[in-house]
Amino acid sequence: MRIEELERASLTEVGEHLRRLTGRDGVRISEVCDLLLKKAVVSRCSDVHIEPTHRGTRVRFRIDGVFQDAAVLPIELHEQLVARVKVLADLLTHRREIVQEGRISLEVGGSRTDLRVSIVPTVAGEKVVARIFAATRAYFQLDQIGYDPAMTQKTRALLFDLEGLFLLTGPSGSGKTTTLYALLSEIANELDAYASIITIEDPVEFQFGQWSQMQVNRQVNLDFAAGLKAALRQDPEVIMVGEIRDFETAETALRAGLTGHLVMSTLHSGSAPETVTRLINMDLEPFVVASALTGTIAQRLVRRLCEACREQAPVDAPKLDLLRRLYRGGAPEELVLWTGKGCEACQFTGYSGRIPLAELLDVDEEVRSLILEKARTSTIRQRLLARGWQTLLDDGLRKAAQGLTTAEELLRAVSLREVS
Repeated sequence: MRIEELERASLTEVGEHLRRLTGRDGVRISEVCDLLLKKAVVSRCSDVHIEPTHRGTRVRFRIDGVFQDAAVLPIELHEQLVARVKVLADLLTHRREIVQEGRISLEVGGSRTDLRVSIVPTVAGEKVVARIFAATRAYFQLDQIGYDPAMTQKTRALLFDLEGLFLLTGPSGSGKTTTLYALLSEIANELDAYASIITIEDPVEFQFGQWSQMQVNRQVNLDFAAGLKAALRQDPEVIMVGEIRDFETAETALRAGLTGHLVMSTLHSGSAPETVTRLINMDLEPFVVASALTGTIAQRLVRRLCEACREQAPVDAPKLDLLRRLYRGGAPEELVLWTGKGCEACQFTGYSGRIPLAELLDVDEEVRSLILEKARTSTIRQRLLARGWQTLLDDGLRKAAQGLTTAEELLRAVSLREVS
């Protein structure tokens, strides 16, 4: 199938075409693999899962965070399909008992797309997961991320001081790295004459060419902590560390923020206030955290309603009642729900792309005093709410009311336990 046909074809049609290909003699596994990977790219897929099951080789695409079945292929072809992926990723085809990782560079529709491949042995055979990095689909401008305009303006103000520690937090797959890239692009475009930028990443997902990017290599003891210490000797103004995982990296990042550098990184925590207490629980001195931390953003990704087919949803009284109770200070009188009817533009899913729900914690004098007191997360949260702080839930309710996403997506992404 040509690229134009792949773009028009539904996943069901592609699955049927693959079954016909694999059901005849002399099947070319290279053609099957090429068709699967290219369809994944044109379908805006983020991950391809190829795994052996009792029904056959199951191929699934993760599109906008949700799995969709692409095909179930004969299990007899599984080893050949995995071997073909290994060849493309320059991996060892004869080793089936070890974990392997590699990269595939694919040209689709005149543009280059990179895939990061992970292969692990299972009791039923090897499972393949290919993560797709398509620069043409990524948003690397802060205005395009989908933040509230007031939050975007406040984030710029915090970053353009070029000092302190700024953290992104959220679960895996919540868009933290993409947001960091957008923040770096903002600084590079606006403050190029003043800011030298260097990053330490694992892995380097996109190569920008605007700033220096370091790849973590633990075989030569180049981890995040060692990379950060080396970067500090490169006369930088801005350092991005892919993730803060341990005390040593966190302490070095905080002290760099105290000495006139802007350090940006990610941390796993449930909310922006929880980030503060998470740092203290890593045995970092509260006065260092209070002095160096300038801000933190917590975010989740939800599916964006397709603009071509979105419409107001029928009134669902129980759901409306639940949403009204989630509004702090009272819900609007006219509370409208939205849904996606499904059309060719969104492959009949009702959704097209994803947007973040986000909350920004600006570390001001009041928050610093709470950090010095080693206040609990709940205490910090209540003090912030008392002065009108906007939470993940507030942002989600606003975007659901605007028809950018649905109530179902909001309730899926934001735990009611977290926002109570």
